[in-house]
Amino acid sequence: MRLWEVRFQILKTIDSLPVPDEIVLEEQDSPAYHLEGSGRDAYSAQIVTTLSGEGAFRCRNEVFRLLPGRTFLARLGDPDTAYYYPGHASSPWIFLWISFYGRHVPEIMADLNARYGYVFDLPLDKGFVRHLESYRSQRGTFQFLTPTAGAKIVFDALASFGECIESRESFSPKAELVRAAQEIISANLDRELDISAVAEKLHVSREHLTRVFKAQTGITPGVFAMEERMRVARRLLRDNTLTCKEIGERLGYVSATSFSRAFKHYYCYSPDAYKNR
Repeated sequence: MRLWEVRFQILKTIDSLPVPDEIVLEEQDSPAYHLEGSGRDAYSAQIVTTLSGEGAFRCRNEVFRLLPGRTFLARLGDPDTAYYYPGHASSPWIFLWISFYGRHVPEIMADLNARYGYVFDLPLDKGFVRHLESYRSQRGTFQFLTPTAGAKIVFDALASFGECIESRESFSPKAELVRAAQEIISANLDRELDISAVAEKLHVSREHLTRVFKAQTGITPGVFAMEERMRVARRLLRDNTLTCKEIGERLGYVSATSFSRAFKHYYCYSPDAYKNR
């Protein structure tokens, strides 16, 4: 049974943008309530949060209890998933959800599930849940939206969802270590700073810093240093007030030739060609 709902209609959809379908507060208390992913729309997805009672979510052979605050994120047509009202539950399952669809939703969901998984614990008094509950004032309505306004609803929901998950990671000791390393590297682009020296400043081994840095950012500290140098080089070249020799000196290169060589290796064209563009 739906306790309230807000439905959306997009005027002339744009294929590349996700489309919101519904935001619903629902109550179920029948063991007959069981939805399998197989056979459902492969281009639709759902984020579902339990507010009270208990539900169940199955991903492959693992079953998760959906107690208050427990949330799952899944593509509706994923044959490896299902959600249902468990037979042992003693009170109604009340859950809040948003659904959305689009040509690129399968890719979006594959990326999100690969990064975060399927089931999470979210706070009920802020973030994603509070964001969805803000639509309660529009309950019973059919919202007609432009494609970009519709996509904003989806992305805002995903952003509030992601913030709840990543807030723990953003302030973890590993994240702090990476931030500190990035600050040291960015402040010393005018010299050849060995990664071992950065690690020593942070009281960790080079191996540990490199391992954590790559796990958190996907790249090594050395690659980050190169990307930072090239980003600054591009800005200085656009300013068009310094010679290549002067820019190279500011970025720790021993000569204009070594700077030009590094720039061309990174961008596949020379600094002069970039300035002429």
